[in-house]
Amino acid sequence: MSTELNKDSRRESLNPVPNSGRIFGLPSYIALWISSMVVIQIFMVGQSFLPPAGQLNITQAVVVMVIAALLIGLFFVLNSKPGMEYGIPFIVQARTAFGYNGARIASLIRVLPAVFWYGIGSWIGASAMDFITVTIWGWGNIWLYFILFQVLQTLIAYYGIQSIKWFDSALSVVILGFLIYIVAQLFRVGSDNMLSSFQTTGTWGMPFYAAITASVGVLITATINNGDLSRYLKNEPKNNWIGHIVGVVPMFVLMLAIGVLSAAATGIWDPVQALVSVIPNPIVAVALMIFIVMAQFTSNLTINIEPPAIVLMEVFNLKWSTSVIIVGILSIITFPWLLISSTAFNTFIAFYSAFLGPLLGILLADFYLVRKQKLNIDELYSDNVKYNILGLGSLVIGGIIGIIFLEISWMVALPVGGFLYWAGYQYLPAYKKQLSQADVHIGS
Repeated sequence: MSTELNKDSRRESLNPVPNSGRIFGLPSYIALWISSMVVIQIFMVGQSFLPPAGQLNITQAVVVMVIAALLIGLFFVLNSKPGMEYGIPFIVQARTAFGYNGARIASLIRVLPAVFWYGIGSWIGASAMDFITVTIWGWGNIWLYFILFQVLQTLIAYYGIQSIKWFDSALSVVILGFLIYIVAQLFRVGSDNMLSSFQTTGTWGMPFYAAITASVGVLITATINNGDLSRYLKNEPKNNWIGHIVGVVPMFVLMLAIGVLSAAATGIWDPVQALVSVIPNPIVAVALMIFIVMAQFTSNLTINIEPPAIVLMEVFNLKWSTSVIIVGILSIITFPWLLISSTAFNTFIAFYSAFLGPLLGILLADFYLVRKQKLNIDELYSDNVKYNILGLGSLVIGGIIGIIFLEISWMVALPVGGFLYWAGYQYLPAYKKQLSQADVHIGS
C-alpha cells in the first residue's frame, strides 16, 4: 500500500517511506517551511515581549530571539532525523520510548495543542476577513468567516500530502514579499517609538526567561512530530540540516521580529489591528489582510492539521479524509476567541509546553543516547511492548515539574524527562536487559 497520504489512506500508509517514494527535494521542502512558518501566533509571542503586554526592551527581545532561534533549529534537526532516515512518522518513532499503545497516549499530548492552534489560527484569519469585508462593503460576520475557514482548510487537506505540498510551496514567494513589506512599513511608521524602546530599562529577570519559554514553546509542537513531514524528504544528511536551518530558522526569527517591531511601533496587542495601523491606505490594508488569511492556511495545513489527523488514522484506522474532517470540527469547539487575549496566550503556551518539553527530551534521549540512532523497524511495527512504563513515567514526572515551574516550563521539564529516561536504561536492571537484547537483535 502507498505510504503517500491521500484521501483514502489508512493506518498502512504509516509504514516506512522508501527513498524512492520521497516527494520532497531540498528546494520544495524549504519552500514548504517558508510558507508554513508565517504563523501569526509567533508574531503575537514577539508582541508580548514589549509593553503593553511585556516588560522587555528591544535589546533583551533581540537576545531572546537569537537564543530561541538556535534552540528551535537544533530541535528540528535532531528530532527530524529518525523520520528522514527511517521514513517513519512521529507516532511510530514514539513507540520505542513509550510502547505501541503508550505512543498513542504520548501523541495526544502533541496533538491537543495542534487542535487548539488550528482554531486560534482560523479565528485570526476570520478576523482579517471580517476587516476586509467591512472595509470594502461595510458588512462582516466573523462567525461565518470562521466556519468558512474551517471548511476551506479541510477541503485543501482532504486530498493529502500532495495538495498541502503544492499549496504551501506556491505561496512561499508571495508570503516572503509581504513580510519584507511589513517590516519596511513598521520602520517607516514607528521608528521614533522603536528608538525609545531601546532606552527603556526592561528586565533580565524571570520575564526574560519566560519570553524564551514562550518563543520556543509556540513551535515546540512542530519539532516533536516533524517526522510526519521529514519522512517524505530525500534521505541525505545535508537535507536535514539545510532544510530546517534555511527553511525554518530565518522565518521564525522574522516572525518574532515583526511582532517585536509591531509592539514597539504601535503598542497594540491585537495582531490584525497592529498591522493595519501601519498601512498607508485601505487598498494595501485589504491586500495585507488577504496575506494574513493565506498565512493561516499554510501554517495550519502543515503544523496543525496533519499531526492530529495522522494520530486519528493510526489509533482508529480511519481514512485520512475522515480524520481531517474530525480535526476541523474539534478545532471549532476549542473556543479560540478566549485564548488570544494577552494574559491567556503565554500561559496556554507554558502549560502545554510543560508536557511537550519532557516528551521531546525523551524522544531525543531515546534515539541518540539509548538506541545510538539504530532502530529496529520490524519491532516498531509490532505490539510486543504495549507500554513502556519508564517512558510514560518520565513524561509524567517531567510534566509535573514543568507545571511547578510554569513560567519556564519546558526549559526545566525537557532535561528532567530526558535524564530520567536515559538513567532508567543505564541503572534499572529490567531496562538494561531489554536494551542489551535489542542490541543483539539489531546486530544479528
